[in-house]
Amino acid sequence: MLRRLLFFNFRLVYRISRVSRDRFTPGGLLIFGTLIFSGIFGFDTRQTLAFQICSLCAAFLILSFLASLSFRGKFQLRRQLPEFGTVGQVLKYKIQLKNLGDRPQRDLVLMDELYAPLPDREEFFGAIDPEDSNRNWFDRSVGYPRLIGMIEKKRGASIQPVAIDDLAAKDSTEVLVELQPVRRGYLQFCAAKIARPDPLGLMQSIRSSVLQDSLLILPRLYKVPVPELPGGRKYQQSGLNAVNIIGDSQEFISLREYRPGDPLRSIHWRSYAKIGHPVVKEFQDEFIVRQGLLLDTFIEAESVQVFEEAVSLAASFSNTLTRRSFDSLLDLMFVGSQAYRFTAGRGLAEPDSMLEILACVEPCRDQPFLVLHELIMRHASETSGLICIFLRWDDQRRKLLEQLLAVSMPLYVLLVQEHSEPVDPGITISSRCRFVCLPCGGIQERLDHLPR
Repeated sequence: MLRRLLFFNFRLVYRISRVSRDRFTPGGLLIFGTLIFSGIFGFDTRQTLAFQICSLCAAFLILSFLASLSFRGKFQLRRQLPEFGTVGQVLKYKIQLKNLGDRPQRDLVLMDELYAPLPDREEFFGAIDPEDSNRNWFDRSVGYPRLIGMIEKKRGASIQPVAIDDLAAKDSTEVLVELQPVRRGYLQFCAAKIARPDPLGLMQSIRSSVLQDSLLILPRLYKVPVPELPGGRKYQQSGLNAVNIIGDSQEFISLREYRPGDPLRSIHWRSYAKIGHPVVKEFQDEFIVRQGLLLDTFIEAESVQVFEEAVSLAASFSNTLTRRSFDSLLDLMFVGSQAYRFTAGRGLAEPDSMLEILACVEPCRDQPFLVLHELIMRHASETSGLICIFLRWDDQRRKLLEQLLAVSMPLYVLLVQEHSEPVDPGITISSRCRFVCLPCGGIQERLDHLPR
């Protein structure tokens, strides 16, 4: 009962603090705090100084509130967002602001808003905040800093207010806004606010405009080495979709009768003109280089940080391989609500499409590892080499690697860990493939020291 009451009060305190930060300037918050503090002692009118300070602060705030009511500005705003951003990198975008009123406006402040829903009770009490280990006992027990952390993660980024000096009547300007992403995925913009302080500089009048947009934030990218997997070209059984485009050659085999569904580009027009009905050209199935990228999404005791680092590694390898290897394919394989296999390269998909997929991937908690195991083995005959990114090392993952090595699959294995203690995969695996342990917080440093 006490925890429920605390949670309800936390949400109330957060809402009040949000309104206070919007309505009061820093000087206004100081006056308001002085009002509260002096008011505690000002109830005793014999404490003349405290009573006078309380009355003076109240008078200032009342005058500021009345003065703020005179703000009658009308504005039009339009946000210009880039295609996407990246976690950890400051992103700049523009907002076009137009003064629709007949009077010039001065000392304006632009505040862009991101949608950040408050967590419910079950979500709050079931959450594990990695920052709790750095907090004192009181903060961990009460949990208000954890609530703030959850809301900030849902928001996804921080946006600083931007001051605008002067804006003439019917005039427009472009405002440059800086955004600092703190997580990957989509950011949801909900509104933009124009604030103007009163003449005393204590309170702000606000004009809010509903302005909904979304922005995709990609995972953090590392500088990764390009693995030289010795696997060669593999025969693609049943061919690839649009094999005439992505194959190494278009070697003609024979002509056959047209069947519904055959592409128009395969029709042999000269033969069609001679015999009066369509015939199509047949081509030989292709042998191509097809690399695989396995992402372990199964979280049990691992922290969310380990999973995020694994996603960043997968994004880094996919970005590097799809942009450097123009004559090969890359298959991204992982398990979410089901098993997924996405292919990029050689005209099938743009390199950024795989980054967009990884920006939205979530941990898998309701599927067994066997689902990923079966997905990998099902396509092993088509795969030239495989990059494996694991979250832990156990018998299931060892068995998968042993089966892949048994079919002579070239492997490059990376294990993301919370600690820096090395893991021994065994002589069979370590002697036949590259096995690298990467500690959270030192991944780039470890990658930089890997032998090329």
